[in-house]
Amino acid sequence: MDGMKTLPLKDESHSQPKIVTSLFGRIHSEDVDKIVKTMRECYRRLSPHEVDMVDLYVFERSSSVEAFMADESKRVGVVSSPFDEQFFSMHDAWHGIPRIIICQERMKRLPKLAQKGGIHHEVGHSVLHGSPLYYSFTIPPALLDIAQRFKLHKQLVTDMVYLISIAVKDYEVSRLLHKHGYIKDQISFAKHMLAPTESDRTAWEISRAKAPAEALCLISYLKFIGYATPFLTNENSGKRIKWYIKESLSFLPEKYFTNLLETPKIFQQLGLDTLKNVNTFTHLIVERIVEPILKKEAHTQ
Repeated sequence: MDGMKTLPLKDESHSQPKIVTSLFGRIHSEDVDKIVKTMRECYRRLSPHEVDMVDLYVFERSSSVEAFMADESKRVGVVSSPFDEQFFSMHDAWHGIPRIIICQERMKRLPKLAQKGGIHHEVGHSVLHGSPLYYSFTIPPALLDIAQRFKLHKQLVTDMVYLISIAVKDYEVSRLLHKHGYIKDQISFAKHMLAPTESDRTAWEISRAKAPAEALCLISYLKFIGYATPFLTNENSGKRIKWYIKESLSFLPEKYFTNLLETPKIFQQLGLDTLKNVNTFTHLIVERIVEPILKKEAHTQ
């Protein structure tokens, strides 16, 4: 891994969080300045908030990000997916301080507006989910019940909770950004986020005909639907977002495709309490997606 340089960036005003930037690899200061400028503008628009400090890690290459995240996951004992190569940015608060991680190699593949959209999305996470509280969830009762009834593997249940919590948090961030007028950049980023990949199709093909794996795979797509849901109500962009969602699910069988297209209505029932939202959303997803799949397999055996 490349050497790291740390640049403490001073506050511009009392309402701005202190941004401590760590650079991994050969990264131009002008590129960092653009990222920080985008972040500061977003923090101003999302005020008032309680973010006092945020760590910004900027990596030159994908390989460095992947190595870093693999090491971090082991060190802090977090069970999470690897840094998805489809995305250039992520947020966590594993160490008690909001942290935004950006891969420059991946970011530069996107249009400028989508780049800003991704950065704004992570800033939104730091505002809403900047505490370790939002990165460790107990298994909701609805999932515990179905896990016992169908004898689901513990790791599968843990992965379901993890994926459901990501979907809920992404919905909450998009709802916040939409409320504060971030539309065009989020639509641009949505086009990137919702584009189906070969790995999506492969994951589904591997999961087919194995009920628990199918359920987990379908839950993994909720992240993208949650992200897009708040923008469905927009007069100008709503149709485009709906089309993006349909495209992202186009490789699924009709029954699952139709079922997932109904999930925006579930997201729209959520309130402002993230922990409560995860429990509520889990109950509804177990009821509408997970249980029917498991019951169908049980009846055919």
